Amino acid sequence: MQQITYLPRTGKTNSKMRRYAARGELMARKAVEVANRGRTTEEIWDSIIKPVDETDVLANLLIGIKDIPDVQRKQPRLRKPIMSDGSVTAR
Repeated sequence: MQQITYLPRTGKTNSKMRRYAARGELMARKAVEVANRGRTTEEIWDSIIKPVDETDVLANLLIGIKDIPDVQRKQPRLRKPIMSDGSVTAR
């Protein structure tokens, strides 16, 4: 970890000391923000929706698909004949 040097505010300061002081204040603010940060979106979703094992979900899906009764997926289209007696004309 990086060592942070905090310089006193009293007395005469040059630009290097002011930069160190400003950097120290920034690092202290960032440390407080990290300590007080809220939960991330992923943590919130994980607390709402419990994580599950993918293999269990896949196995339940396959069992559910096998339980579906076999039905005809597509109905055949009934075509009406072109002529009333069922004959086809050439054009």
